[in-house]
Amino acid sequence: MTTLANYRDHLAEMRKLNSAASLLGWDQQTHMPPKAGPHRAQVIGKLSRMVFELSISDELGGFLADLRKDDGLSQLEKASVRKVGKDYDRNCAVPPEFVEQFQIAQSEAQAAWIAARKANDFASFQPHLEKVVEFARRLAEYYGYKDHPYDALLEDYEPGMTCKQLRAIIEPLKRDLVPFLRKLATDGTPPDRSLLGGSFDPDALRRLSRRALGFIHYDFEAGALDDVAHPFTATIGPGDVRITNRYPTDSPIPSLLGALHEGGHALYNQGFPEELYTLGLAGGSSNGIHESQSRMIENQVGRSRAFWQFFQPVLAEHFPQFATGSPEALYRAVNVVEPSLIRVEADEVTYNLHIMLRFEIEAGLIEGSIAVADLPERWNQAMKDYLGIVPPNDAQGVLQDVHWSMGYVGYFPSYMLGNLYAAQMLPKIRKDLPTLDADIRRGDMRPLLGWLRENVHRHGATYEPNELIERITGHPLDPAHFVRYVKEKYSDIYGL
Repeated sequence: MTTLANYRDHLAEMRKLNSAASLLGWDQQTHMPPKAGPHRAQVIGKLSRMVFELSISDELGGFLADLRKDDGLSQLEKASVRKVGKDYDRNCAVPPEFVEQFQIAQSEAQAAWIAARKANDFASFQPHLEKVVEFARRLAEYYGYKDHPYDALLEDYEPGMTCKQLRAIIEPLKRDLVPFLRKLATDGTPPDRSLLGGSFDPDALRRLSRRALGFIHYDFEAGALDDVAHPFTATIGPGDVRITNRYPTDSPIPSLLGALHEGGHALYNQGFPEELYTLGLAGGSSNGIHESQSRMIENQVGRSRAFWQFFQPVLAEHFPQFATGSPEALYRAVNVVEPSLIRVEADEVTYNLHIMLRFEIEAGLIEGSIAVADLPERWNQAMKDYLGIVPPNDAQGVLQDVHWSMGYVGYFPSYMLGNLYAAQMLPKIRKDLPTLDADIRRGDMRPLLGWLRENVHRHGATYEPNELIERITGHPLDPAHFVRYVKEKYSDIYGL
């Protein structure tokens, strides 16, 4: 066999083990009985170590060394060697036993987080989070960095991004968004959100979520929808991309938008050609680009006037009290801007403020300027500084997100970057699809999905995010697009 064939076989072995670990991780958060946690953590830890050992093996190193000199590779094969080779070089600095121990700590922390959030008990979660943060700090040291240890962790989620660059993005955003938020509150006329309140049957909410997923062409023959405390999307492998959702019963909107958000992630992964899986390019360009797909479906589609002109009768089928409401009133109601406690339910104007405070806390945790024990106090102060509100308890504050328990330190900026990438893509989409609003108004998502398949999905991780966004839009990431988008949209809604 040729080196390339052997390389593909090696990646296939890694993919099979990753698939098993993903399936176990999905089950852990959806159907696993609580008493199974300790054993599951050990199994996932073992699988993670096996994958990691394959990812740093001398055999893979030899394949990469040969392929890096091969001028006859296709574009996808070259991209695979670039990405897998970059991961190989980073991972070789990390001991396999560390990976196994870190994965076990994450599995244990996830179980502890679920219990702590339910009981509003940060103290019970604190030792687990301290262990996760210590592992993250050690991982940053293993990887190495130039300016800040957080940069080493960011690289896993947003290749090429640094703390310095993030701060350069955040400053103009903060400078524009905070005064605009004040202006909406003082000079604008807020929509009436009361029509969205009430008591809603969770089974009906589940059915509504399935209808919304059908509208965006999520393939249920290649996926599933399950209940969970914190929604996520799990890619088990080709033909198996599962999503989860939660169903608060005081409004139909959180679960509806949650389904659209996770559906956006799933469309991306369901849109990968199988060749991307075989070459290790099926993870997407970056987490920020991945979030651009979920945030676009959630916001630019799900919070649009055109969507509600189509979806109001669908909502009324499941909840007849909405039969007499107008699509315009619903559109305005789902776009109320108000500082809120929960990130996943935040509006488009305030959402990035949630990410900014998490970024500052994460960077402080990794550099050691913030202690885990001080997190509830620091969290509450940051919420007051950024959003002017203070959580009444830790379940609605520092315990609301699952990411730290999963070891995802460095992930949160991806959400903000996703908003920015999506807003930058939108003018190009509207130029290429001049009937976009009319298409959505009549319930036809095929043109938009086709555009995303062609310009984003089919490439997977072939291009790094900075290169991909420039290929799509013609210029590097620029937060001015997002500022323009929210100011135009919400000035109209609030009558400014």
